[in-house]
Amino acid sequence: MIVFWRLLLVYYILAVFFYNRPFFAWRDKRPMLSAVVQTASFLLLSTAILWPYLVIKWPFFHFFSLHGWQCLIFLSLFYIAIDRLFVFRAGQVKYHSLTFLTHDLLAVLFIFLASPLDVLYQTGNLVADSWTVFLVGALVVTKMFSVFIYMVEQDIFGRDYPTIDESFVTMLMRLIFYLIVLLPGWRWLLWFLVWLWACQIARKNRLMDFSRFALYFGILGATAVGFLAKWSFYWK
Repeated sequence: MIVFWRLLLVYYILAVFFYNRPFFAWRDKRPMLSAVVQTASFLLLSTAILWPYLVIKWPFFHFFSLHGWQCLIFLSLFYIAIDRLFVFRAGQVKYHSLTFLTHDLLAVLFIFLASPLDVLYQTGNLVADSWTVFLVGALVVTKMFSVFIYMVEQDIFGRDYPTIDESFVTMLMRLIFYLIVLLPGWRWLLWFLVWLWACQIARKNRLMDFSRFALYFGILGATAVGFLAKWSFYWK
């Protein structure tokens, strides 16, 4: 499943650049140009990271076989199509967090179905590419959790987009929890409790100014993703 994990990595790397306020403003002003930029970015980055697999046939949706580069063209078109659907739906519905989850799940599902899961060229193992799983986990607990937490709080409280300082602090907090869980043996538990205590004290003293939901969802989410990534390092 190397192809699947690397495509997922591409998807979340691009989320870092395309899920932010400056890009949203530019996208609204230049919708056609931004669509070209997003499509080309997905195609070029996925081509670079999957270069060895582009001339091999992929069982695209398990209905027919296409060369890897042909599948990437379809994936790039789907990537921009679902992004534009997400933009349209975000302006039509109240529950932005549900729209965001639906968008993300559809993207992951499409990548999963389009990836060569049963082919034996280094893709037979669910977690054969541990470094990719690690990077995907790190991007999920930092950028993707930031977007989801913001959208939940926007739905409930109508809050504004978080400042750069708040985003950086909360992403760093979750990333440290994620890295702590990856420590071998049981030593992670001690450092986990120490960092949890430090975060609670910092929030209580307003050194970290974010909501209780952002704190505890971030802790639980980063811990869960950390355990999944940790499992991938040892499962063969």
